[in-house]
Amino acid sequence: MVTRRTGSFVGIAALCIALLALLPAAAQEPPPLATNTPPGSSPPLATNTPLPGLAPPAAARPDAPFERYALRLWTEADLMSELIAQIRQLEAGDTERQLAIQILQYELQRRFPGAPRSAEGRSQLLDAMFNAPRGSVDKRLTARAAIEAALNQARPSFAGMTSLDINGFNITIMPANADGIPATLDAVLHTRYPSVGEALYEDYTVAQVDESGTYRVLDSSPLLPAVPLGDVFAISLERLGDVNNDGVDELSLVLDAGDTNRELLIYGWRGGRMVSLVAPGETIQFGQLVDWPLQSDSLTARVYRVESAAWGCLGEQDVRWRWSLNYFRPVARGDNFILQNRLACLLYGLEPIFEKPVQESINRLEGILQFAQPDDRSSLPRARLVMAMLYLFDSRTDEAIQQARALQSEAEPGSWLALQTAAFLEAAAQPGATSIQVCAALEAAGQYGACDVDQALTRLFSENPLRRDEPIEAQLAALGITVLDKQTITSVGKRDRQAFRFNLAGDRWWAFAPLQENVYVAEKIDPLPGYESQPSPSPLSAAAPPATAYNALFQDNPALVLNILDNTVRDNPGAASASSGRFLQALAYDLLADRASARRAYFALWSDDPDSVWGQLAAAHLERR
Repeated sequence: MVTRRTGSFVGIAALCIALLALLPAAAQEPPPLATNTPPGSSPPLATNTPLPGLAPPAAARPDAPFERYALRLWTEADLMSELIAQIRQLEAGDTERQLAIQILQYELQRRFPGAPRSAEGRSQLLDAMFNAPRGSVDKRLTARAAIEAALNQARPSFAGMTSLDINGFNITIMPANADGIPATLDAVLHTRYPSVGEALYEDYTVAQVDESGTYRVLDSSPLLPAVPLGDVFAISLERLGDVNNDGVDELSLVLDAGDTNRELLIYGWRGGRMVSLVAPGETIQFGQLVDWPLQSDSLTARVYRVESAAWGCLGEQDVRWRWSLNYFRPVARGDNFILQNRLACLLYGLEPIFEKPVQESINRLEGILQFAQPDDRSSLPRARLVMAMLYLFDSRTDEAIQQARALQSEAEPGSWLALQTAAFLEAAAQPGATSIQVCAALEAAGQYGACDVDQALTRLFSENPLRRDEPIEAQLAALGITVLDKQTITSVGKRDRQAFRFNLAGDRWWAFAPLQENVYVAEKIDPLPGYESQPSPSPLSAAAPPATAYNALFQDNPALVLNILDNTVRDNPGAASASSGRFLQALAYDLLADRASARRAYFALWSDDPDSVWGQLAAAHLERR
């Protein structure tokens, strides 16, 4: 059994020799990746693809009647050219075009399985993909076809661990026994491009050499992941070996999207391909793998949950997974999260800090901060700024300002701490500034401000309730609270209350009831009718296709696509169909060989929305007679 963890490839990477990059300078053209496709079996790519950085052709509506247009008879070269053109127009954040490119990639494989089938075609497509915004285009099929062709050219040994570089790709070969068949040699490939510097592509795949000596990168269901793609930016090998005691090796990978937990994937050989061995509908999430013994069919994953985003406090629980009925399944999983014994959770345990007596909160906070450790850097600055705010409420103004200035000197420009300390010092410097005004400034300065206005008001109105023999507005003004509106609330069986809308870090309503002899009882209330935040009116939005429609397409079921789109229109009466849905409908007709319906749908979309990527693609699917 071979076991590898995230850091184990540092030594392997040191063995790699960097060769020519796949993306060369203009004066030098690298040799294309080798391919098993005989020369001339695929037509050359069209040469009218826009160059990177050039604006696409100006959008135009049809210049002839509908009868003059027919469905385009695609060639592999033409469809490849359209795909490359769309990729080169892609800009960061353009999710519509990203989706359109994904659909084009599906259409290319549906019409021309295995495309691009030439080394030149793969090189051109990969060139466009590597120049696209990082993580925006799925490169897996093209890159893996190129790697398979490269293996058949280089013919490396799968008998031992080795590494090779081809056209900027680094391929580390790790022997494995994926299928248990002695006549074939298997290996896990760790592929990275470029071989040095920031990775634009990285994946782990399983390859095989059959009895005839042909190298093949094995299919998988679902496709084995690669990074960067979407939100996932890192991939690592957790384990290569027999993890379920079935006598063959499984591939265990870790995906990192920067979330609280990472994801563990386990793949094994089933029915001639690599498939997920995690039970359908289940996901092995973990912040830490606490127990996974070798030669064991079970593992324990520690799962984290955010209990307080403001403090960074996490809860955790251990979930045991065991091999059962051909899958890894959770033995038991409840809601038994326990707060971590860290400074962040100790601070979270003090809440509501500003609602408690000030001196009590100061004493408890000072006591907890004595246990701060070097790795508590994320929660410590917030705790110190909260302390400064408590000092201000305790009339220790000089200490509060001194603390805020010290924190400001430590803050990184543009950071949460920099914004918060600037807001604190600016508000405190205003003539006649009150503590509640500074508190409101912190809350308004950004998410998870170092003060809570409602907590502070609850304490203020409890410790020093407003008097009934003085005007309420005058007492509020003395606290630095501006009244925007007031109303009298009358309820059956209750005494009338005075409700006031404050201008403190947004609008908030408080009511004051004369329930005691000399003072009012304060209560935070919801906005009164007519004062609720009203969304700005907007025109009826177009009915966008649901994710299930795209899933049906990618699962080769265009008939289901049409059914889902019909239901979407029926469920949204009066709403226009989004251009993305109209293109999806036209393509579904096209793939079902309903040529008349497809032609009408493409033409109508092109006529109505020529400026969008969907109108452009609709136009590309037609040709003038």
